[in-house]
Amino acid sequence: MAKKKLRWLLGIFLVLAGAVGVGGWQWYRWLFPYGYSHSCDKQLMFALENYAQAHGGAYPAGEATPEASLSLLYPVFANEHVLQGKTVPLEVVRAVLERGERLGPDTCGWHYVEGLRRDDDRRLALFWDKVGLGHNGQRQSDGGHLVFFVGYGVNYIDGDKWEEFLREQEALRKEQFAKRAK
Repeated sequence: MAKKKLRWLLGIFLVLAGAVGVGGWQWYRWLFPYGYSHSCDKQLMFALENYAQAHGGAYPAGEATPEASLSLLYPVFANEHVLQGKTVPLEVVRAVLERGERLGPDTCGWHYVEGLRRDDDRRLALFWDKVGLGHNGQRQSDGGHLVFFVGYGVNYIDGDKWEEFLREQEALRKEQFAKRAK
């Protein structure tokens, strides 16, 4: 009788453990939709600043896409771990860069604003994660984005203010490029 009860308790325990495991995995996949990542946005900021310092104050520019211009950081200023962003598999980015090719919109998880300089308006955003993930690739609770600005600035933009932020950035860029054209 005791063996039968023990088997029954063990069966219940295994069912519960399985349910907790499946539920935990589902929670993890929701929280980290592209998996845990530490494609460090702070390292990207330092790489961009070091590049600009070495290139007369200009951030990377001149390639076919902004993502391709970010490729100019490789391998001196940033490695493939930094350039992948938080959504693109490392193997994909590594393969592109090792072939000597440039990253594109589908092989780089960063939204990079090309054409800026270190001496531009400090309110100008330089880059952010395309999807809006947190530092380790976790989903943001309100759909916001962590944004890095010219001159090392950083700010979290709430999801409900995101569209307004994008409009303001467009106006600031137009103003900056018009000022530079004079």
